[in-house]
Amino acid sequence: MSRFQYPPNIKIIRVPCAGRVNPLFLLRALQHGADGVLVAGCYPGECTYSTGNLYARRKFFMLKHYLEFIGVEKGRFNVAWLSSAEAERFVKIAKNTIESVKQLGPAKKLVKRSLPQ
Repeated sequence: MSRFQYPPNIKIIRVPCAGRVNPLFLLRALQHGADGVLVAGCYPGECTYSTGNLYARRKFFMLKHYLEFIGVEKGRFNVAWLSSAEAERFVKIAKNTIESVKQLGPAKKLVKRSLPQ
């Protein structure tokens, strides 16, 4: 309702719950050229769908460690917990994420290269 403006180079994909986000979707985004990924969900324990964000927190914790293990820089994948009433905080988190990804430069790990024709 506040109509806060978030950066235009963000692609928002809405899902009912962060617990429904498959880590493979995030890996696929990085493979197809996304320089960074941000997942925003409800605070752990305050999920509309009971325990979805508790599962999400566990999945994203493991994914973060996996990405570090394979050599993807730390700032490429971020998770934020917030409520729907915190639009201004979301905009701030989105801008911070974009700034950290810009400092890292274009992604080189996981990115699929097209084959020469």
